[in-house]
Amino acid sequence: MQNSPDVIGLSKLIQGVPDFVEAKPELEQYTTPVDIATFMLLNAFAEGDLKREVVDFGCGTGRLGIGAAFLGAEVIAIDIDIEAIEVGKKYSEEKEIAIKWMEMPIQNWSQKIDTIIMNPPFGAQRPGADREFIKKALEMAEKVWTIHLADSGKFIDKFVEDNGGKIISSWKMDMELKRTMRYHTKESKKVKAILYHLASLI
Repeated sequence: MQNSPDVIGLSKLIQGVPDFVEAKPELEQYTTPVDIATFMLLNAFAEGDLKREVVDFGCGTGRLGIGAAFLGAEVIAIDIDIEAIEVGKKYSEEKEIAIKWMEMPIQNWSQKIDTIIMNPPFGAQRPGADREFIKKALEMAEKVWTIHLADSGKFIDKFVEDNGGKIISSWKMDMELKRTMRYHTKESKKVKAILYHLASLI
């Protein structure tokens, strides 16, 4: 039986993860909201998906990966943005959270893994970017936890099925995105999102 997680400690740890120094529009970088990151990780923990090896795909500054490691997972966090990795690495070292950080595109990941957690690009700047993440995650992991825009829900449902996956659970939620790009006119914007728990049948 798993010990009960330190929910307050987890939320505080995630809250403290620094934002991007300068978010890159082409990578659609934004920080995963604390409430959604905490909800994802606590549910993944409850399902037993954080017991072994976990990879944080497109980790950014590492909110999901750092939180997963806090809950006991053996975490590898990968991203193509070395600046974001350095921010997350510095914070995790300060908090004595053990994570292996790697600068690489998710397409280059070649090791089968127990669980992948991710908050991928929505595909607004580069159409199809979200699909690349889902397809690769289903190829590489037994279980996948991922966040997508609710507007894409029907498409995501079919894409998961067409690529050897099964939706175990999904949750609709409001997602508050803070201003990260210079061209953003508002300090924050709320969007409708869906958190998916997927299983690979490949």
